[in-house]
Amino acid sequence: MTDAERAEFGIEGGWAMIRRHRVRWSECDQYAHANNTAYLTLCEDLRVSHWLTLGGRFELGAPGPVVSQIEARYLRSLAFDDAVATTLRPGTIRRTSFTHEYAVWKQGLVFSCRTVLVLIVNGSGEKVPIPPAMRARLIAEGAREE
Repeated sequence: MTDAERAEFGIEGGWAMIRRHRVRWSECDQYAHANNTAYLTLCEDLRVSHWLTLGGRFELGAPGPVVSQIEARYLRSLAFDDAVATTLRPGTIRRTSFTHEYAVWKQGLVFSCRTVLVLIVNGSGEKVPIPPAMRARLIAEGAREE
């Protein structure tokens, strides 16, 4: 993340990933306000991208992250055609789960979110330990072991 991006969106703190987005009409209600689900979809898009950068896959029989808990805080509304930045960073890590922290920025923080993700084998639902290489990458990105 560049200093220019930080200044443009008012981003504070350290983040592992950033993605720009322009609020689409399909994400808005009839008054051109972004729907609550639009914020969560921005987080989901980053979550999927982050999983892939960790070496994860989305295949039957392969482990994948499943959201087991989500906490969202809406601070300011967004509207049609707003330019925003969404950021992600790992929070904590356990044996079979880890957390993500997200933020949406437009001239400062407008939304924050925290998810607990459990690593589950797609198809069987079995919880599995986070692989060592993935664990190391999460820690390198700032995750704290619990």
